Amino acid sequence: MAQGHTARSVASRDACTGVATTFTIISFLIVALRLYTRSVYLRKPGTDDYAMVAALIFTIGYLACIWVIRFAGMGLSGTVLSVRQMEDQLKAVVAIEVIYYLSVFLIKLSICFCYLRIAAVKSFERMTKYTIYFVSVFCGICIICTLAQCVPLHKLWDFTGTVQGTCINTTALFYATSSINILTDFWILFLPVRTLLKIQRPQHEKLALIVVFSLGVFSCIASIVRLHSIHIYTESDDPFYDSVPVNLWSMVEVNIGIWCASIPALKALVSRNQREARSHKKTAASSMYRDSKYANGTRLSVDEVVPCNEPTSPTDDGRRGADSGFGMMSLGSKRASEDGTVQAPDHVARKNSNAGSSVWTDPESEVDLYRLPADERV
Repeated sequence: MAQGHTARSVASRDACTGVATTFTIISFLIVALRLYTRSVYLRKPGTDDYAMVAALIFTIGYLACIWVIRFAGMGLSGTVLSVRQMEDQLKAVVAIEVIYYLSVFLIKLSICFCYLRIAAVKSFERMTKYTIYFVSVFCGICIICTLAQCVPLHKLWDFTGTVQGTCINTTALFYATSSINILTDFWILFLPVRTLLKIQRPQHEKLALIVVFSLGVFSCIASIVRLHSIHIYTESDDPFYDSVPVNLWSMVEVNIGIWCASIPALKALVSRNQREARSHKKTAASSMYRDSKYANGTRLSVDEVVPCNEPTSPTDDGRRGADSGFGMMSLGSKRASEDGTVQAPDHVARKNSNAGSSVWTDPESEVDLYRLPADERV
């Protein structure tokens, strides 16, 4: 019976370290893509990106602590652990508590800084700033309570009873901090909904934005499950044995929070790849069409004339002359005259390049036909 009990402990311990390591690696990759998108592609990293990098660093620190307590016998019963192993675990637990509070705080800070990027209404900006102030003060209180849960702190891992001092009710501390964390999770999750519904965008884009921002609900669910695991841990007769679920769900919560907060920042990179794929597809189709025309000996009409070079200024009669540098592309205008001379079209969508941006406009109306925002143009 004891061997079976130990085997289950080892299996749960290995599962915890495996899941924690895998999730942290995924978080590292997502944050790396986020930094690439903001720093290299868009060239405008912000404080939200730096806060997320800090959150990732503390998450990696959490993973290191889990490996430390794994080698100290995490998940094993206190009846088979040595005093040194139990002391090492409790010391690591104190570090884990501090790192957990900092990680969750930095993730929320990153999300709030991201909200400030899109805050077009003063009330939304003001509520976001108040949220930042609250989570900052709350994080400081949590860290102080963690480090002062026993006075002196090393009384926490005193199994001989020789250290004089007092300790607070850690069960009440865990319940209070976890409950407030869950409430702030939901508050931050629903904070931008009203603003997103009011923005002047097509309905399907509004829905997509709400869905992206609602990914944080998964982190909220992980926080609730973690609270249940805390209940099991604090009520256990053998907390060393029941410590695995708390660490497992803490790592799941933190990493899912990183994913949900970073995925929206990858939209510009995904949109660029989609545009490039469509562009290559259209270019290939156009090339095949022209090749088939030449192969069949068909004479190309002016409907297939394209601007090969930057068009010159219009002629006096409002039309472009024959020397404007047109090549082959369908422009839907006049056909070739009887003597074979190519007639320039009345309306040509032309491309202007200013400061590296591409703007397609109608020559007469000068209306911007490029649907993407200026900051996402390549």
